[in-house]
Amino acid sequence: MMKEYILTFCNIWNEDNMKLEYIRSFIGVVNYKSFSLAAKYLFLSQPTISAHIKRLEEELGVQLLVRSTKDVILSEEGLTFYPYAVQLLETEKEALSRLNKEEKSEVGFVSIATSSVPGNYIFPGFLAYFQKQCEGIFFRILEGDSEDVMQKVLHFEAEIGIGGVRSTNEKLHCETLFEDEIVLITPNKEKYRSMNGSFPIAVLKKEIFITRETGSGTKTITDNIERELKLNVHALHVAAQFGTSEMVRRAVEAGTGVAFISKIAARESLDNKKILEFRFPEVQAKRHIYLVYHKERVLSPASKNVIRRLREYCAEG
Repeated sequence: MMKEYILTFCNIWNEDNMKLEYIRSFIGVVNYKSFSLAAKYLFLSQPTISAHIKRLEEELGVQLLVRSTKDVILSEEGLTFYPYAVQLLETEKEALSRLNKEEKSEVGFVSIATSSVPGNYIFPGFLAYFQKQCEGIFFRILEGDSEDVMQKVLHFEAEIGIGGVRSTNEKLHCETLFEDEIVLITPNKEKYRSMNGSFPIAVLKKEIFITRETGSGTKTITDNIERELKLNVHALHVAAQFGTSEMVRRAVEAGTGVAFISKIAARESLDNKKILEFRFPEVQAKRHIYLVYHKERVLSPASKNVIRRLREYCAEG
């Protein structure tokens, strides 16, 4: 079916001189989930955006977008067509870049999907680092858990992914950006200070836990740690499950319970002595944060520039 769409598209291009602006409008509406926002950022009127989408759907003979009063979502055909549309524009950019070979080709729009730890604790510093060296790149940041990151890169919703889970999908390139460690954090109370950095497992089993949600890289490593420590996960008293490490850290600060968390996410509270940390030398608590991109996607010069700077920034520590 999709081959027919692509053949139809090529025929439209050849016969009617169809413009890539239709594709840009389509991708804009998908990315911003709004006709009005797409019009704003593409510097077009909303009627023009609507006309582009309508013409594209008419020529392809399928409905690409499902409109409602609150949202705009991709139809089944739209989900299939979207990656090809992205590839068309990115191939155009790559071709023009190679022909022009101008430094300004490294500017533009870059979408990054990131899990909460790198999103909250690494990317803000990287952004400041990047702005000192490069100008002209607008970032669109999509935050989710590590599994969300993989899915967004796999389905062309983001050019670059940064997360705590290594994908086994052959279509995705994964490389280590930096190493992290999962530690147990507790409120800074006398009960925990008296342990002198050594937390008895028998006592740990009786603690109230705060956890991350399933799908996060932190939760994946935490599950492994708990198994190695022979903690019965189903018997633990879990008071709350949060979507971000920031919320977990704040809950522990407030005295709600204890939690396994990224050392990077805990650093500020540890420095301010609001929480304490415990390690368990007998278990493997190290983990990697990965850079991810789609092997079949034509990365824009701007994205290649960002990837190069990310590697530099993380290598410098």
